[in-house]
Amino acid sequence: MFTEESPTFEGRYYRIHEARNMPPPVQPGGPTVLVGGGGEKRMLQLVARYADMANIFGDPATVAHKVEVLRGHCKAIGRDPSEVTVSRLSTVVLTANDDETAATMDFLEQATGERPSTADIGTADGLAARFEELAAAGVDYFVFNMPTGSPDMVRQVGEVLQRTFGG
Repeated sequence: MFTEESPTFEGRYYRIHEARNMPPPVQPGGPTVLVGGGGEKRMLQLVARYADMANIFGDPATVAHKVEVLRGHCKAIGRDPSEVTVSRLSTVVLTANDDETAATMDFLEQATGERPSTADIGTADGLAARFEELAAAGVDYFVFNMPTGSPDMVRQVGEVLQRTFGG
């Protein structure tokens, strides 16, 4: 539907006859495909075969491991691993100082029953170090939610990212 004018397809479960996709995709080849998940045997193998982006969750060590598995799947099928952009979604909480960071971590641990490892919580310097560590682990693209963030906090995190990565 994204590469032919009126394709016909006969599959195991579905079939189409001279289907038309109007209007066509904005970019040649269709939309960018992002797959979220980190299942090492099946999910990351599917990402290697079909996706443009992989959204991987976890702390830096987990992310580095999953990226290495993904690269292995890419190499196994003859795909350049650099063709797959690695993203990471996390919750970001910018704190004013180390005491606030500790209190926020303690609160989240009490609320969830475990110490948060996939959220990014800290001062500007702490967040910069965390983002650098994640980039070194293989993250190319960061996606954040900021449930406690004000517009000013969003701006401050943007400044942290700009100082850390330039641009």
